[in-house]
Amino acid sequence: MRLMFAARMIDRMAGGVERMVITLTNALVARGHEVDLFTWDLRGAEAFYPMAPNVTWHRLDMGSPSAKASKKMMWRRARAIRSLVRQRRPEAIVCFQDGPFLAMRAYTLGLGIRLVAAERNPPTRFDYTSAGRQRILVLQGYRSAARIVVQCESYRVLYPSFLREHIACIPNAVLTATRRAEPQTPNPDGRFRLLSVGRLCYPKNYSVLLKAFDQLAPGFPDWDLVIVGDGEDRPRLESLVRKFGLERRVLLPGVSAHVEKWYASSQLFCLPSLWEGFPNALAEALAHGLPAVGFAGCSGVRDLIAQGNNGLFADGNGDAASLTVALTALMSDSALRKSMGLSAVDSITRFNPQTIFSQWEQLLSEIARQ
Repeated sequence: MRLMFAARMIDRMAGGVERMVITLTNALVARGHEVDLFTWDLRGAEAFYPMAPNVTWHRLDMGSPSAKASKKMMWRRARAIRSLVRQRRPEAIVCFQDGPFLAMRAYTLGLGIRLVAAERNPPTRFDYTSAGRQRILVLQGYRSAARIVVQCESYRVLYPSFLREHIACIPNAVLTATRRAEPQTPNPDGRFRLLSVGRLCYPKNYSVLLKAFDQLAPGFPDWDLVIVGDGEDRPRLESLVRKFGLERRVLLPGVSAHVEKWYASSQLFCLPSLWEGFPNALAEALAHGLPAVGFAGCSGVRDLIAQGNNGLFADGNGDAASLTVALTALMSDSALRKSMGLSAVDSITRFNPQTIFSQWEQLLSEIARQ
């Protein structure tokens, strides 16, 4: 098959969307397909994750992809993208997230190419933003998609009924961990680690985790909190750490190219997000044998955490008090962490990469034949 994948930007970005785009394109070229990757990046853009040499990466190189374009720039972009698509003539274009999908839909009108909307977030994300108009625009725009790919089956009912028959559920691939955590055992320095991994931004809700840890710290003097990742919320989170006097107990090390070392050397994982598409960091933590805590009201969390089996839910969504209760239950019980850690590894085997890649391959083959 001749396939094209479209994403807004991947330049030096270490997020879940960027990793999934590159992982999937790498897998499909390895299976013998011809794959183009198109992004709005500038010419000098570099991928954070390794990209297979057989993936042809087209960088638009017309203005910053993170800035709003003028009408003149949008027209120039439209002509360039339309010319590229005509030249490459893919049998299907997979657009990651709604922005690239709506843009590519407009730019390829009349070319007879089917577009797939690879949605990375559930519709509930609109509940946390002032984007009522955007909700209507996105959901109505998805009417023209050949398929809408969601990551969790529970998301199907969150869409309007007129879209549900166009939805396919394909979760993210999760690699088998090469190292295992020992959640019941302290690290060589005698300390325990509560870990979280993700972009430091509003949806990840790390201020609530810091507030919960501020309540936990006096009762658990041998525990530390580490949040691996970076983002626009770093100054605010660093200010909170100073406010709570937790400089010696909280570490914000930034992005890590070897995050598996953090998973393997931690004893408990927490995902405090308000919403998730497919919580990659949570899945990876479970794969490494870490029990996990997350909010019951957070989309994606209930699809990975089995209450009392591989982790615990905090009631609601975004409440520091309920998060404190759930974390206390596991931080105070090493035997429970051990048993849940063993269950965590088994719970994630259904996301075997080759199984997930085959699902994508089958879906795109069906669309290409149509």
